[in-house]
Amino acid sequence: MLRRLSLRRSIPLLLALFGLLAVLLLTGLNMPRLERDLEATWQRHASEILALQQANLSDHLRQQRLKELQTALADLASLEGVRWASVIDRQLAPLASSRLDREPARQPWLAEMPLAAQIAHGRPQWHPLGGHSFVALYPLRAPQGLTQTPEHALLVEWNFAPMLARQTRNAWLQLGETLLLLLALGALLNQLYDRLVTRRLAALGQVADAFAAGQRQRRADDRGNDEIGQLARRCNRMFEQLESDRRALQDSEQQLRSLIDAAPVGMLVVDDQGRIDAANPAAALLFARDAGQLHGVALGALLLEPDAWTRLATQANRCLEFNARRQHGSFPVEVSCTPFQRGGQPLQLLLVRDISDRKQAESRLHHLAHFDSLTGAANRAQLLARLEQGLQQHQAQALLFLDLDHFKHINDTLGHDVGDLLLRGVTERLRRHAPAEALLARLGGDEFVILLQGALSEQAEALAERLLEAFRQPFQVRQYELFSSPSIGITVQQGGQGSATQLLKQADLALYHAKGSGRNRLAHFDTRLAEEADLRHQLEDELRHALAHDEFELYYQPQVDGDGRPRSFEALLRWHSPSRGLVSPGLFMPVLEDSGLILAATRWTFRQACRQLRQWQDMGLDWGIAVNLSPLDFRQSDLAGTLLTIIAEERAPAWRLELEITESSLLDADQQIIDCLLTLKAAGLSLFLDDFGTGYASLAYLQRFPFDGVKIDRQFVAGLPEQRESTALVRGILMIAGQLGMRVIAEGVENERQAAFLRLNGCHCLQGFLFGRPQTAAACTALASPARSDASVR
Repeated sequence: MLRRLSLRRSIPLLLALFGLLAVLLLTGLNMPRLERDLEATWQRHASEILALQQANLSDHLRQQRLKELQTALADLASLEGVRWASVIDRQLAPLASSRLDREPARQPWLAEMPLAAQIAHGRPQWHPLGGHSFVALYPLRAPQGLTQTPEHALLVEWNFAPMLARQTRNAWLQLGETLLLLLALGALLNQLYDRLVTRRLAALGQVADAFAAGQRQRRADDRGNDEIGQLARRCNRMFEQLESDRRALQDSEQQLRSLIDAAPVGMLVVDDQGRIDAANPAAALLFARDAGQLHGVALGALLLEPDAWTRLATQANRCLEFNARRQHGSFPVEVSCTPFQRGGQPLQLLLVRDISDRKQAESRLHHLAHFDSLTGAANRAQLLARLEQGLQQHQAQALLFLDLDHFKHINDTLGHDVGDLLLRGVTERLRRHAPAEALLARLGGDEFVILLQGALSEQAEALAERLLEAFRQPFQVRQYELFSSPSIGITVQQGGQGSATQLLKQADLALYHAKGSGRNRLAHFDTRLAEEADLRHQLEDELRHALAHDEFELYYQPQVDGDGRPRSFEALLRWHSPSRGLVSPGLFMPVLEDSGLILAATRWTFRQACRQLRQWQDMGLDWGIAVNLSPLDFRQSDLAGTLLTIIAEERAPAWRLELEITESSLLDADQQIIDCLLTLKAAGLSLFLDDFGTGYASLAYLQRFPFDGVKIDRQFVAGLPEQRESTALVRGILMIAGQLGMRVIAEGVENERQAAFLRLNGCHCLQGFLFGRPQTAAACTALASPARSDASVR
């Protein structure tokens, strides 16, 4: 309540309340206690008087001086408050009395008191009568001696009321004087407080109001070393700081306005209705209008897409691409929308960039990524993509693999520039004779592939014959007339079986068969490949037997940190065949993949890895294990459930397990695969993108899938640090991973130069023969034993 009042009112009110409280405390507590103390004091004083009279009267009684006894009683009765005094015996018969009308025999209430017994007791007694009146009984010794029982007593009625009333009046007078003194002191304190505190605080408030009203030079009176003076000095410093901050803010705003006006990026301030409130010069230049002409223009008048404003408003802080309208046509722009408020009004800041050059560059990059830069034909990546597309659509496909005979001789004798011109001429001739729907690709060097989708073997062979006939005509390259014949390998695929690489391999085998048969001819994929298929089928049967009879074993290759200490191990599958011995993974892994046995092999590998991880944990080894997953594994309906069940059964720590996933596993990733990866990651497993950079869309995978890290493929590591291309690619991968917060493992590290380069550029983990070849779990454990022994000794 006091906070609602000013200090001028609250201080007197507080003093009045304190005075009233003091009066209440004094009257309620002190006055009753004062009366009791006064009564006790008078009673002690009376007791002292009566004790003296007791001795005097006892002496008169022994000497039988009754006259003197009467005189002593009269003197006693003359004292203030004494109503009467009498000397009585045990039968209450008075021997002498100050007033005859107050003799004990005439006081019926005395008969109710055991006076005779109290006289015989020999001790003084006080009996209250009410109203501060008492009857005092003091026994007197008999004339015969002091040792006998008293026979007489002094009986006095004493009334303390007059004395108490006088003392109480004096106390009330003293209390009144004290209150008057307090009131005078309170008034004085109030004046001093008003002068020293209230007025100065009011003046300080007036200065603050004036400063807020714009009088920036007003300062408070800071004289004095008391708290208010110190407060005034602090307020003055605060005013100076606020003024300095205001000037700095004005300078900053001016600088910001200058920067916005000079910014090369178009900036538009748009209200919640999508109308432009302000625009910088760059935006005006972008749309070929004056800044004033853009004010109030609806955003839909500048962007061609009808839902542009809705998309921007609902996707804040995201870069979106639109087509913008200009006087002489349209152009692509990238727009980001950032909401903010100004004066409580919701606004949007749009950053608009002309991305015409970037779009052209992307188009060029796309062309370079899918087409051969020399001939304009498709490259290997586009060919493989078209092959995979045809396989997915179960189309019949025919491949014609062409290689120019003796092209190296032309390059060596006439130079590479002539060779390049010849390759361009070959490309044009192939285009003229190939069907319009056929895909012509150059794989590199003098190797060309023609893909016929929906074609039969006869059509492919007829095209090959036409090409052989066409190549009998010379190529005119500058002043040279060059003859170059092709060797052609043909393979035909029906029903979407196999893979793109298998088709290329089949066509390549047929091509080399044509070359081996004398060149300048065609050859089909023949029975030799069937024989090889038979051999692979035999190998598949042996692998089934190996899975059933536990012929596989896991080897572990260490992945070390920057200090060279193993942090995890990659689990690698090895096959101890009873007939073949230790079989190379390069021989049996493709068979596992092609046959589908990789599913069972993956489950076996994962269970063994979990079991080994549990053993290492029980031994106190803080290691992790990385397990590779095949693309076929992701075709299971419940891959995540299978792996998590194995983890639970083996009681392995999930957070110590890493899954390495190749890009080919994600080529056709649907929502099921994404949900599977999210489930595994939520369970604590780490996900790594294996062979990073060797596939088609690595960066897209990092954005789309929840990877914890990437593995740099050994083909990039092999060229470090000498090859400029490898150095640039590896640094780029490490920078991208660092920006995304991902861990990086480099595999294939075989020398200290590679390791030093990778560590210097921030690679988290290294793997390769430099740090250890794949070995058994027992060997890995044995390597850790000396370190544990040393640690225990320390």
